Amino acid sequence: MSKKKPQATESKRAVLAACAKSCEDKVSKEKQDDAQTASTTRSTPEPMAGKPRGRGKRAGGVSSAGVEIHAEFDGHGKRAGQSTTAGTSVETTRPLAATRELATVAGSLPYHVVAEQLAVNIAHCLDALLEEPSEKILISPEWICGIHLRIAGDLFPEWAGRFRIGDVQVGTHLPPPGHEVAIHIRNFCLDLEERLRHLRGAESLSALLAWADWRFQWIHPFKDFNGRVGRILLIALTYKLALPPIDPASDEAGKTAYFVELRAADAGDLAPLTELWLKRLRVVR
Repeated sequence: MSKKKPQATESKRAVLAACAKSCEDKVSKEKQDDAQTASTTRSTPEPMAGKPRGRGKRAGGVSSAGVEIHAEFDGHGKRAGQSTTAGTSVETTRPLAATRELATVAGSLPYHVVAEQLAVNIAHCLDALLEEPSEKILISPEWICGIHLRIAGDLFPEWAGRFRIGDVQVGTHLPPPGHEVAIHIRNFCLDLEERLRHLRGAESLSALLAWADWRFQWIHPFKDFNGRVGRILLIALTYKLALPPIDPASDEAGKTAYFVELRAADAGDLAPLTELWLKRLRVVR
């Protein structure tokens, strides 16, 4: 006798609608960011939380000219308040033209076209995710790579679903070097699994969500589209925790505070981001 899949609830449809709106916002924000020039003067990177290279050290000893620059934190706007004060001049991955183009299996496509296809893929991915019983969702390195492959594999089959191997810079943030990504993600998943066993009330929930939100993006495991994968990860977590959809940056004022608090987390202080998640939890409960 075949087993019927559970039907989508109103809550699940709300998640899909919220994610679709989020993707629309990303396209709009990324169009604005595409106006950056091909060479930008940036201030010295600020210290980061974590201990892969020690705080404030450059990725794997690679010079500024050898580090791939991601001018925006995919899906969240500019990550670390990119300064244009005097500092090291580095090249970005942005073209001089106002419309960023990406090399896909279908040829060179404008970023907004790629973003629209990604939004469709994300909707399908979430639909499949939310049809599964929440207890069956096991967040592992393989699961994370599978999500990335689902949303980007049809356009970028050469690297979608694979951890980056190069070093990158995100605004003023320097994620771990490529050769450390796999072990950081493995530890992230193990740490997440253990933290899920020790939840005690709203405070511990908000601490978990803040940590997962920040830590995944701090690792920045993929060549591109990390923000989208991180968003799906958070939706999977809230689904597993029987929580409604939560957006930590629901309006312009919220986005500004969110970016500031992510920056504080990079510097080792997760308290402001945790407090933001706690406020959001109190609103939705």
